[in-house]
Amino acid sequence: MKWIKKYLSQPSADGAIFWCIALTFLLLPTGTAPPLIGIGLACAVWLFSGRFTKAVSVMKQSWFRPVLLFALLPWVGLAYSQNLDLGMDYAMKTKYWIALFVTAGCYLSDKRFFILVCALWAGLFAGAILALVQFSGLAAPLKAHFLGFGIVHTLVSMYLIIGILMAAFYFKRATTWPSKLGPVVLISAFLFHLTVLEGRSGYLIFVLVSPLVVRHLMHGFSGKIKGIACVVLVFSLCLSPVVRNRVADTVAKVNENRKKIMAGEVIKEMPRFYIAGQALDVMKQHPIVGIGTGSLTEPTRANGHEVAHPHNNFLYMGVSFGIIGIFSCAWLFWNMFIRSWHSRETPLGYFVLSSCLVLFLGGMFDTQILNTGTLLLLSITYGFLNQLEGVCKGNI
Repeated sequence: MKWIKKYLSQPSADGAIFWCIALTFLLLPTGTAPPLIGIGLACAVWLFSGRFTKAVSVMKQSWFRPVLLFALLPWVGLAYSQNLDLGMDYAMKTKYWIALFVTAGCYLSDKRFFILVCALWAGLFAGAILALVQFSGLAAPLKAHFLGFGIVHTLVSMYLIIGILMAAFYFKRATTWPSKLGPVVLISAFLFHLTVLEGRSGYLIFVLVSPLVVRHLMHGFSGKIKGIACVVLVFSLCLSPVVRNRVADTVAKVNENRKKIMAGEVIKEMPRFYIAGQALDVMKQHPIVGIGTGSLTEPTRANGHEVAHPHNNFLYMGVSFGIIGIFSCAWLFWNMFIRSWHSRETPLGYFVLSSCLVLFLGGMFDTQILNTGTLLLLSITYGFLNQLEGVCKGNI
């Protein structure tokens, strides 16, 4: 028992938590269960070492206030939910915000944070190499149409884009050309993996953040050169036959669905604009408090096509909790953005900023706050705001 107490002492516990977080970053691109194991180990150390007693001090910080409202609304929405089973499932997802307290209290120097980034890069690079092997036909995909470790496109695309943004950031900071080679290799590998995935939202998010990538890669050049480089980078996506086919199929499918809907035919897979229209209709009818957690299934089922969520963070919050839900989501991301923006020249600040932008944009095309992987990343990254605030000068 003595060695356990010694290991869970403050210095040792901090080190154990840090390495568990590093393990989580390494496993993020591999699926849902592996990173949950990593952060679960970190939470266990955080709990049994007694560091959970410092959670109250974290909750008193100004940056935490949006989280309190955001996490409380799903439980309030259960009081008038029309689908308690699904509503309870959504409300239980707030448990992932525990990770915020763990990362908020883990001291991060620039060296420690670089280890976390390297862990994320390592997981992404392994997935990219595996995708290359699968794409070349040397091995079968672990899951049909999902190259790499087999996780869904929306998840791995966002991880890859964050990896690209961080590689470009460190490319700018590198002082010699040999030291710039590593980030270039990483960006090339991640961009390849992105282009052999069938994730349309990933393509669009990359296009939107490409100016940030070019800004760091071409930091010594004029604005005109950067603009040309940005166009070249975006059009490089079209070199992939997967991207070209996916875009062509999407255009053809949209036209086909439009014709079927106008002809009154029933289509099995409802297009996103139809789902968004359904959600907006519900919001117009219940603008103040929404219809409750997990309740979108009921009015959409009555219309003939059941929809669990509207594939958009803000539409989900608006449908479920009304105006206050939309405000809560906007407040959360704005708080994350504005605080990280002030620290964008630091590695940790830029990582939080990159994650904020990618998760915000990703939330325009899917309900990422309901997805375990992206919600876990959001809670982990949001906890890093404590480091940017200067509140955590040591261990919390």
